[in-house]
Amino acid sequence: MRSHYKKMLFVFCAALCVNNVLAKPITPKDNAIIASSNATLSANLTLEQLTALVLNSQYIGQTERYQGVLKKRLKNLYTASATAQTGYLYARVLQKEHAFSRAIVVANNVLKTQPDHVNTHLLLANMLMTQGKFEQAKRHCVALIGNTSLLTASTCVLDVQSQQGKLSESYHALVKLTQNKNSSLATKHVLSEMAFRLNRFTRAQQHINNIDLNTAPVSLIVLWADIQLQQNNPEKVLNTLGKLANSHSSLEDAILLKLAIAEKRSNKHTNTVWQPLMQQRVKLREQRQDTFHANDLANYYIHVQANQAKAQYWANINWQQAKMSTDKHLLSQANTMVRDSL
Repeated sequence: MRSHYKKMLFVFCAALCVNNVLAKPITPKDNAIIASSNATLSANLTLEQLTALVLNSQYIGQTERYQGVLKKRLKNLYTASATAQTGYLYARVLQKEHAFSRAIVVANNVLKTQPDHVNTHLLLANMLMTQGKFEQAKRHCVALIGNTSLLTASTCVLDVQSQQGKLSESYHALVKLTQNKNSSLATKHVLSEMAFRLNRFTRAQQHINNIDLNTAPVSLIVLWADIQLQQNNPEKVLNTLGKLANSHSSLEDAILLKLAIAEKRSNKHTNTVWQPLMQQRVKLREQRQDTFHANDLANYYIHVQANQAKAQYWANINWQQAKMSTDKHLLSQANTMVRDSL
């Protein structure tokens, strides 16, 4: 039950480490960058402000807030001066819209001028892994050796290998590498996600036990919720994510989906709140034919409002975009629903 936010964390954590930025949300000051219109805002944003906004876009309530503005401004900056930083940020924004082909071209151009750009190698590994091009992804992980910490490079390699039929081996290798060491948030996330895929839900939780969800990226919040749901703790999801949701006016589909699933599975809530809200969001996405949210839509029609045809439709669209093990599992779930209905 993973979402398209799954792999964003590793790239952003690397960016935070490399750029020496604190791993917590940065709230832009309204009088500093918010202008009277998006057009004015886009034209006035400096590279430093753009970097902060792109880094912020991993946090709850921020993932799509300035997407259009960022894309326009970064495209203009990249066209005018294709530096490593503008190229990396522009590729990140393109990746977010699943414009992988263009993002890969931009990212490869960065490496032509700066072959050791750590964040770009991680970004390319991320995108290529999403597309199921695992050997190509691994080459970018290997390129990190000598340019960043051995644990970062190893996490990248083992993450890719876990998608190549070596999940158990990769998990145990990473556990061994991290023993008695301070691991980054990215490595903890990968460890937890691997344990989750191995159905070792207690271990998955242990890897992220000390993480504050109030300042965690959306990808990690979604993983935490999935672990709780697998352990039959819908009330914990409702109570924890409900508090987070109430403090943000713009809530990500993936988090709203987890709340809707938890509400449906709860025996204590007779009045539904999150399911109608998710239903409205799904209706909007379907009207727009919003393929970026195909994963969430397929999961909605599997876990909230059962609809075999729609689950299969959106799972197939998701599979066209993403080909990791969880995407394959989602497609299998949808196809099984259809077969069982015959």
